[in-house]
Amino acid sequence: MQDFAAISNVLQEELGFPEGNLFEGIPLETANRLWLSKSFGKKFLPSGPSEKMANEACLTLFKENNAKCATFVLQPLCLAEEEVVERVKLLFERLAFCGPELFIDRESICSRFMTGPGASQLAISGDFYSKVFAGKLSYTSELLHRVYHDCLKAYPLWRAGEIFRSSTYGEQQVVGNRLSFAPKTFVISRSICTEPNLNMLFQKGLGSCVEDGLRRVFKIDLSKQPTLNRRMARIGSFDGSFGTIDLSSASDSMSLETLRKLIPPVIFKWFELARSGFVTYPGGVVEQLHMISSMGNGFTFPLQTYLFSSIVVAAYQTLGVKPRFGKEAPLNFGVFGDDIVVRKDCYDFVIRCLELFGFSVNGDKSFNSGGFRESCGGDFLRSHEIRGVYLKSLNHDADVYSAINRLIRWSSRTGIMLPLTVAALRGVLRGQTLWIPWKDGDAEGIKVPTPPTSLKVAKSTQGHIYFALVKRKQSFRLPEDASDTKAVYPLKNGKRTKVFFNPDGLMVSVVASFIRSGRIMVRSDHDTFKIQRRITSSWQGMSFAPDASQLLVRLASLDQGNTGVEGDSSDLTMVGFLFSPGSDWEVVSGFYFN
Repeated sequence: MQDFAAISNVLQEELGFPEGNLFEGIPLETANRLWLSKSFGKKFLPSGPSEKMANEACLTLFKENNAKCATFVLQPLCLAEEEVVERVKLLFERLAFCGPELFIDRESICSRFMTGPGASQLAISGDFYSKVFAGKLSYTSELLHRVYHDCLKAYPLWRAGEIFRSSTYGEQQVVGNRLSFAPKTFVISRSICTEPNLNMLFQKGLGSCVEDGLRRVFKIDLSKQPTLNRRMARIGSFDGSFGTIDLSSASDSMSLETLRKLIPPVIFKWFELARSGFVTYPGGVVEQLHMISSMGNGFTFPLQTYLFSSIVVAAYQTLGVKPRFGKEAPLNFGVFGDDIVVRKDCYDFVIRCLELFGFSVNGDKSFNSGGFRESCGGDFLRSHEIRGVYLKSLNHDADVYSAINRLIRWSSRTGIMLPLTVAALRGVLRGQTLWIPWKDGDAEGIKVPTPPTSLKVAKSTQGHIYFALVKRKQSFRLPEDASDTKAVYPLKNGKRTKVFFNPDGLMVSVVASFIRSGRIMVRSDHDTFKIQRRITSSWQGMSFAPDASQLLVRLASLDQGNTGVEGDSSDLTMVGFLFSPGSDWEVVSGFYFN
């Protein structure tokens, strides 16, 4: 925390202590300085008393949203609002049916069974095999358990694995999900609910069905939509044609009873069956959930994207505006979760419709006038990217490397050099400074476009030998048979647990590509790192710095004694260059790592 405070003070001094907010006609350089100043420490992870306060603020907000969902009533007050509600219902009917065929049914859900990467109740590990075939199964209702066994009749291998698992571990009905907290900002944490593992199978299956519905009805592909949203936000910041909307606590504001009115009963029953009806708070207090789902539920994100897309399209149609999406270019709306981009002339009515369905607009992050727009991680002023750098942690050298590389790219984009800040960050590195090529990850070392002269060259390939900091991948070996006692899970809470041998479950996991080379990868709660030797022959082949516009940071000189690991550079000079394809490098400005 002391390191962060010192580095933050250096940054503010280099930026000139910018204050205030964006205003009409603000110079671009001033805006860049202001936005970096605001962003740098905004998401720095709290600890100690600060973390406790952030968690308490999150818990209070979650309870408020749940109480709001309990009392909210969808009540249109005019003909236009009634028309919007009816159009939203029709769009949910298109989700339920594909022509005359029922699109979401038991078979379609079961064929998409999946688990998330995080924790599940009673599961010993976060991987698919351990959750489904190597531990106790948790669920919220006996009906869900019976439906699960009915589904498995169509999958004999899975069914055999389940019978073998059940004979060893059994099952346990639980009251609902469990609320916990994840870091978000220094002020407030993010709520996340740990679901029972059987519920999660159905939730992920439903979520996949809804994702297919998004592609079919709105031509929205969640893997590509953030790029489209950012593109429209940039256009809106340039000519004012689009406004951007951000909602407050959107995932915790989808009222169960409101969705019951909108979604056809033939598929709503599946959402109701898969969801958790109660939440257990830290401390053990149990409360009924009045939101249809929360963060941690496998269908929350696709469902809210479908709901908000339906509201936007219904609002457009009510206003007589034709929604354009898919192959109809240019697009005139975009939705990704609660990041919404709409036409300027429809903006006010869309907000009115969102509030009609019980959602609150975040006025501090929603824009329809002036030259600023933001959506899906893109901040644009008069079409220029002005997004700052967010520092979340300084716990590992990987965090420091990531911050340095992102600040270098920010300087490359803006032309504002931060030599003192970068030097201060480099000063908190615990190990030797590692120099890496642009193609490597931000957290693996400091990126330089040309190799240091001190690096050795491999005789076999003539490539440069260098060293990078990499995260250790946690995995565990699968047992060869039931008598194999050496196959154990990664150490957890000081204990080692034997991996259960379920041959049919292992076969299902292999076919589903969850097992490779006899090992299962798992997500670790505590990252560990190692220095890895690498060879590259393409270091000098990179002609530009990714995401750095046309400005590059290039190595000018390096102390000859530095090997990249065993020694260190006493003075590394970095010089900024402006690159135009087919032309020579032109020096723009320079700064130093001391």
